[in-house]
Amino acid sequence: MIAALYPPTVKPSSRPLPLLPFLGRFIRNPLRAIPQSVYDEPVVTYGRKRTLVAWVTDPTLIENILVKNAEQFPKTRLDRRVLKPMLGDGLLTAQGDSWRWQRKIASPPFRHAELLTYVPAMVDAAIQCCREWRDRGPSPFTSNVEDDMTEATFSVIVRTVLAGISKADGDTIKRAGRAYLDPISWEVAASLLQYPETYWHPAKSRMRKSATELRTIVQRLVAQRRKETPTGTDLVARMLAARHPDTGEPMSDELIADNLATFLFAGHETTAKALTWALYILARAPEWQEHVRNEIAATVGDKPISSETVTKLPMLSRVLKEVMRLYPPAPVLTRVNAVDVEIGGKQLPSPTLIVMPIFIIHRHRVLWDDPDRFDPDRFLPENEARYPRTQFMPFGYGQRICIGSSFATLEATAILVTLLQNARFEWDGRHAPEPVSRVTLRPKGGMPLIVRPI
Repeated sequence: MIAALYPPTVKPSSRPLPLLPFLGRFIRNPLRAIPQSVYDEPVVTYGRKRTLVAWVTDPTLIENILVKNAEQFPKTRLDRRVLKPMLGDGLLTAQGDSWRWQRKIASPPFRHAELLTYVPAMVDAAIQCCREWRDRGPSPFTSNVEDDMTEATFSVIVRTVLAGISKADGDTIKRAGRAYLDPISWEVAASLLQYPETYWHPAKSRMRKSATELRTIVQRLVAQRRKETPTGTDLVARMLAARHPDTGEPMSDELIADNLATFLFAGHETTAKALTWALYILARAPEWQEHVRNEIAATVGDKPISSETVTKLPMLSRVLKEVMRLYPPAPVLTRVNAVDVEIGGKQLPSPTLIVMPIFIIHRHRVLWDDPDRFDPDRFLPENEARYPRTQFMPFGYGQRICIGSSFATLEATAILVTLLQNARFEWDGRHAPEPVSRVTLRPKGGMPLIVRPI
């Protein structure tokens, strides 16, 4: 089939920059600060007197960091510093035994059989989005589909693995999350320079206010659920009933709030961004949009997709994988070396920040042919079988792979099928959004697309 070529919309620096220009680019968009050599070489280091950052893109080296010698490469203090004000010690930031306990409690709602029961809620959220589009009239119109997809995926998360969120609280949570993430590069830059956590920067007050706003809501929700008779199988109910395997102690309200914030904050954001970029790509590649729509018609017809048919769309699956190769929802993984190590011939003193830039790994000149080309046939079974597991990892890899990866894939499939049954998407010929790393991969300026209701 026809493949589409899109020029990169992130312009890396042609060479490593001095510290101040590096930080200036980093704060605007961390992907801009990464030198071009990272797209071509297996390991690139940055820092003159001392190595501050090592970018690692070679799949074998990444396998060693994330799996084979994972104990030598723990999560960084940067992760906790940047995310703890909002997420506390929840699943995304916890370490060691605390992380393992929380992961065990959180796993049941994400098992395959349980996930399939969520398909109707996913379809309902997409249908509601389509209704709102139809209410704007039969003529084509421009809509910011990034906002539309955020609304739909947030609706799904509160209908499925979480419960008890009012619309007003949901709107506040989404607004606070966005306000926290927008300037987050300031805090990351301060951490890279090893400034204390009390160090002031232009975004500090705004981030603190947003974190407080979100946490006030989730703490109130936990208190409300604690007063009720514990029923249900959603994640909050499971956490309320949980007991520590060694001490028998219940999970504290504070830790439940940490996890509630984590899933509200991160549980919809990655899928929303994957869907946003998918609609953009399909608008840019209308021939693929029609191929997928034809597959949907042949497999699903004009009925809502079901748990029986949602896994029977191989072309759509390939399209989603290729979208997440070009625009991975979580564009960066970080670790730190606990001891002095050699990686790819580079000596890294402890502790060096090790960055695995998934956005660049997925576009690496050595790893992929024509890496900027959109070609879902890369993920035909015979082609995909040749890739090392750490060459394509939109949800991370290793024991800390995203717990919601299967949920997100199923959700993206169900929502995208429903949208394509009800509308066509067209590019305006002008807006080519720059991918911006803000924990998730955002389109700069949103994602205005022409929506043509069917």
